[in-house]
Amino acid sequence: MTANLFACATQGVVLCFLLSGCQSTAPATSGETAQTAATKSISEASSTPLVVMQPETVSATEPPPDLEADQSEPDDLSIWPTLREGMQLQHALEQTRVQQELRWLRDNPDYLKRLQPRLQKYLPYLLERTRDRQLPTELALIPIVESALDPYAFSPGGASGLWQFMRPTAKQYGLKIDRWYDGRRDIIAATDAALDYLQVLNKRLGSWHLAIAAYNGGGARVARAVKRATNNDFFELKLPKETQYYVPRVLALAALITAPEQHGIALPEVNNVQVFTKLPLPSQYDLSIASGLIGVDYAELKAWNPALKRWASAATGPHHLIVPILIGGNDETPLDMAVAASKLQTTDIEQRMQWEEITIQNGDTLSVLAQRYNTDIATLKTANNLAGTSIRAGRPLLIPVNGAPPSTADKAKPGTVAYTIRPGDSLWSIAKQHNVTVARLVKTNQVAPRDVLQIGQTLQVPTHTAWPVVAATTAENIIRKIGYRVRKGDSLARIAKRFQVTVRDLAKWNRLDVKRYLQPGQRLTIYVDVLNT
Repeated sequence: MTANLFACATQGVVLCFLLSGCQSTAPATSGETAQTAATKSISEASSTPLVVMQPETVSATEPPPDLEADQSEPDDLSIWPTLREGMQLQHALEQTRVQQELRWLRDNPDYLKRLQPRLQKYLPYLLERTRDRQLPTELALIPIVESALDPYAFSPGGASGLWQFMRPTAKQYGLKIDRWYDGRRDIIAATDAALDYLQVLNKRLGSWHLAIAAYNGGGARVARAVKRATNNDFFELKLPKETQYYVPRVLALAALITAPEQHGIALPEVNNVQVFTKLPLPSQYDLSIASGLIGVDYAELKAWNPALKRWASAATGPHHLIVPILIGGNDETPLDMAVAASKLQTTDIEQRMQWEEITIQNGDTLSVLAQRYNTDIATLKTANNLAGTSIRAGRPLLIPVNGAPPSTADKAKPGTVAYTIRPGDSLWSIAKQHNVTVARLVKTNQVAPRDVLQIGQTLQVPTHTAWPVVAATTAENIIRKIGYRVRKGDSLARIAKRFQVTVRDLAKWNRLDVKRYLQPGQRLTIYVDVLNT
C-alpha cells in the first residue's frame, strides 16, 4: 500500500492530488509479522452514537450552505464534530511537509466538495468502525488519501479497493479473493481488515505515525529506519519519498477538518448517518433475482457491491449483500430489512440462480447441453458470447438453471422454456423471475393477465430476452487509467500479462515500437480492467 503523486479520477474529473496516495505507486511490502513491542495507550474516544437515517433528514432540494454557514455547522447531524472529537494524533503543523500538504488543500478548495457523494456514502461507516475500536478517528481518513474513496481504485503495484490492499496482505488479514468476489472492494470486510492491520503495526512500532507510515511502506522497512535512526520520530526517519509524504497527507487532512475556518476552507455537508447496511444471504444468489425480491434496482444493487466481480454473489461465502437503507429514487423509503431477509431466505434454493457455470466435458456439444439443461442453442450462444457453435472441453459455460425439469422438456416450444406452476406463483412473479414482461408471457401462452394459474400447469417462458443474458453474462468493465514505471527486466509481454491486457494495446496506448526494448524508468500508460485483473 504505497503512495505517490498520481491522477485520481473523481466524478470523471482527473485530479492531480498529493492526497490521493496509492493508485500509481510501486507495490508495498506486505505480510509483515507482528513482533512484541510496547503498545501505545489509546485515549478514550467519544461515544456519540451514529445517527440512523430517516427519510425526513435529507432533502435533495436544499441549497448548498455558504462558507459561513458551513463553518458554523448548525446541522446536528454533521459528521465533522464527531470526527474531531475522536482525533488523538499530533498533526505536526510545524513540519514543512505537513504545511505543503495544507497549502495544496487551500489551493484546491473544491477537492473535498467533489468527493462529497463518496464522503456521504462511506465516511460515516469508516468513522463508526474506528470509534467502535476506540482508535484515533484520523484513521478513517486514510481511504481518502489511499483511493479518494473509490472502491475500484487500482495501483500499478496491484493494490485495490478503498484501503488499497495488496493481495498477500489482504489474504493474510482474512480477505477472500476469487473469481466471484474480491474482499478488497468490500467496504465492510476491507475496513475490518485494514483496522486489524493498523492495530498490529501500532503495537509493533509503538506509534500511530509509524503505523500509518508502515501501512504505506511496509512494517519491516519502517522498523529498519527506526533502528538506523535510534529514535521513533517519523519526521527524522530516512524513508522512501512516497512514504515521507504519505503521513503528512493524512495529518494535513485531519488538521484541515479540525479547523477549516483557519484555512479558509468550507467543508462539504456530510451527515453522520449510515446510508447502507449488510443483508445476509442464505447461499449464492443471482443479483437479478435478489434485486426483484428485495425491490432494489439491479444496477443500484450492483453499484453497492463493487466486491462482486460477476452477476451473482460469492459462490462459497461470504454470503451477504450491501444494500442501501433508503430505496426508491426521488421518493425514497426505508428498505424493510426484515421483509427483504425473509424473501431471500424462503425462496427455494433452486430458484436463487438463473445461471450456473459448468465445465465443458469431452463429447459435449451445444446441442447436447441445450437438451440436457432444457434450453436452446441460441440462448447458450448469447449467454456465452459465442459466434459459432464450437466449444472446447475444459472451458466454462453458462447455462440457465431455472427452466423446467427434463421431464417437461418435450412440452417446451422453440424459443421458450417450459415452467411448471408452483404454489404462490403468479404471472407477475414468473415474469419477474425470468426477466420477461407480463405482456410477453401472456401473449406467448395466450392467457388473460388476470387468469388464475393452476398448480402443475405448464407455461412457456420466452428465452430470447436480452435482460437475463445481459445481467448474467455481459462482461462488465471498470476501467482505470494508471501510470506504470518500467522496471529492470520488464518487457511488453511481461507487463501485458501482469495487467491482463494485450501487447498490441499496450503498444498502441504508448505509441511504442514492439521491436524496441523498454528502458528502466520509462513511464507507460495502461488502461486496466479492475474487475478482471
